[in-house]
Amino acid sequence: MMKRVALVLGWVILAMAAGLIMLGILSLPPGELMFALPFVFLIPGFVLGLIGVVLLWLGRHSSVRLPSEGEEQ
Repeated sequence: MMKRVALVLGWVILAMAAGLIMLGILSLPPGELMFALPFVFLIPGFVLGLIGVVLLWLGRHSSVRLPSEGEEQ
């Protein structure tokens, strides 16, 4: 159950991170960077992306192995 929660939460957080990174890229002005608006989107996007990857990794590589419903103990 917790593995599934970690996987779903990881994918949701990665989707939010992708949206923030895309907003940061789209808000870059042509030429030189004159204001900090892109970093308001890029830095949280990268942090959320890292958290999402960690959650996906924990959801897939959990040390607790539960028997499937078809297997007998």
